[in-house]
Amino acid sequence: MPKVTSLHIYPIKSLGGINLQEAHAMAEGFQYDRRWMLVDEQGKFLTQRSDSRLAQFQCELGKESLQVQFKTEHLEIPLSEHLTSTTRVSVWESSLDANEVHPQYSQWFSDLLELPCKLVRMTDASHRPKKLLVAPHETLLSLADGYPYLVLGSASMQALNERCPENIPADRFRANILLDTRSAHEEDDFSKFKLGEATFQVIKPCARCQVITIDQQTGAMSKEPTKTLATYRKIDNHILFGANTILSEPGMVRIGDEVVVS
Repeated sequence: MPKVTSLHIYPIKSLGGINLQEAHAMAEGFQYDRRWMLVDEQGKFLTQRSDSRLAQFQCELGKESLQVQFKTEHLEIPLSEHLTSTTRVSVWESSLDANEVHPQYSQWFSDLLELPCKLVRMTDASHRPKKLLVAPHETLLSLADGYPYLVLGSASMQALNERCPENIPADRFRANILLDTRSAHEEDDFSKFKLGEATFQVIKPCARCQVITIDQQTGAMSKEPTKTLATYRKIDNHILFGANTILSEPGMVRIGDEVVVS
C-alpha cells in the first residue's frame, strides 16, 4: 500500500510551507496549518494569485514561536499571541472572526509588501464550517481555500513530469500529505483511509488555480504545469490534480505510515 513520504503545513496562508516528520491531524487541518493569514484593509485574504512574492516568505516552526524570513528580514511570532479584539475577515465566500496578532507584525509585512495589511490568526472566536454534498455533509475548515487537507501521490507527479517540458516539483501543489503511489491519481479514489492514528475521507479531486504556475522558491510565474495538465486533466473546464480530503478521526500521522483503505 502507499506510504507517507512527506508531511507539510503552511502556517500563514499563501506563504512558504514547512516539512514535518509527524503532524497532529485535527478537523480543521494539521495543527498550525493555515491558522494565520494576511488580509487587506477590507479584511480580504492576500494570496499568491495577486502577489507571487508571498511564496518567498519562508516559515519555520519552533516550540513556542513561528519564524518568518523574507530575504534578509526576519520576524518571530509567538504561537499564542493575539489581540483580544476580533476583526471580520473573508476567504472566498467565507466570512469569520479572527484576531490581529499584533500591529508591529502587521507593519512588518506591510513594509515588505509595500501595501497596508494585517496579520490575523484563528482563535477560539473563529468558526468556519463548510457544507459538503456528501456525508458527513459538513466539516470544519482552517483558513485554507476549500478543504482541510490535500493529498497527492508520487505517481501523479511522475505522470505529469513525463509529459511536461519543465520539471515541476511537488511543492507547486502545496499538498499536506505526499504519498508513494503506484498509479497516477489513485489518491482520488481512496474514499475513507487511515494513516497512523488518523482516519481521512477523500471528497473529490482538487480543482487547481494559477498558484501551481508559481515557482515556490523564486515567485517566478510560467504557463506550466497548467498548460500540460490541460491536455489530460481538464474536466468541466477545471484542472484536477490532488485530492481534497477531510478528517474523520483525529490523531498523529508520521512519515512512513501506510495507507489503509476502508
